[in-house]
Amino acid sequence: MTTDRSTPPALTDAANRSSGSFELVLGPVLMALIGLALDRWLGTAPLFVLLLTLWGAAGAGISIYFRYRRQIAETANGAASRAGAASGAGS
Repeated sequence: MTTDRSTPPALTDAANRSSGSFELVLGPVLMALIGLALDRWLGTAPLFVLLLTLWGAAGAGISIYFRYRRQIAETANGAASRAGAASGAGS
């Protein structure tokens, strides 16, 4: 008995698009929790909470920016290759 476990492309695309929102939220939250633990352990003010939260937010933003640029480049390359194939087929 075999079952087809392939994922529909629309579902995969939706999951890839929504990963950015999780990254924007979970990165800073996890870093803030680590900062909170460090602040309690070291007895410092909210120094590490603030620093690590900002670091997590910056890291998430940079990651999403570069992922966006890569997707735009892949889309442009795909459109150019489709246009080249269409012009070659008309000859």
